[in-house]
Amino acid sequence: MRKPPHADPSATVRERSPRGGRQRDPAADRAILESTLALLGEGRSFADLSMDLVAQRAGVARATVYRRWRNKEELVLAALGSLDLPVPSLDGLPLREKLVTLVDQLRHRGQDTPLHRLIGGLLGEAVRRPQLVERFEDTVLAARREALTRALRDGVDSGELRPDLDLDDAVEILVGPMAARLILRQRPVESTAFAETIVDFFLNGTRADPAGPGPGPAPQHRPPP
Repeated sequence: MRKPPHADPSATVRERSPRGGRQRDPAADRAILESTLALLGEGRSFADLSMDLVAQRAGVARATVYRRWRNKEELVLAALGSLDLPVPSLDGLPLREKLVTLVDQLRHRGQDTPLHRLIGGLLGEAVRRPQLVERFEDTVLAARREALTRALRDGVDSGELRPDLDLDDAVEILVGPMAARLILRQRPVESTAFAETIVDFFLNGTRADPAGPGPGPAPQHRPPP
């Protein structure tokens, strides 16, 4: 199970520092990212996208694009990252509320948004370019994954969750149902209720001291001897 990198997860997504100390033009940065998103949003595949096309669409020189991003992969990741929502503050929240907040934010960022529509195209590249999807996880998704991991680790440290809980597997279990519903099945999620259901199912199986046996098959009543 892959783990989030120890380096700053947003390093690739953030705009690259200029080479040689030349003053950066924020307007050019925005134009390049917006042009990349526009081209992808029009249905252009990763294979068909090029730095030249982006430069032409943005109205800048090709060298201007390369001064900011070394290659097409970095540029696409930066453009996708510019659409993401910041990780919400979880300070002072109980464990269940932390998990519900993080899982439910997947609904807000992954439903009927430009990022949602472009992720579908990115997943289509997974077979041909698995490294692109891996880097998407290590950059755009890393901060959210780390927030979930931190919340789970706090739950283990406080004794609320089992001490043998595999944190990487737990993150996959929490994220998977929402991603499958929104991206793979393209089914809308209307409220936070689905996130609450996911978290409650998860906690029922991972609490260190469950309150009770939970739902299960009805006991079999045997006739008295």
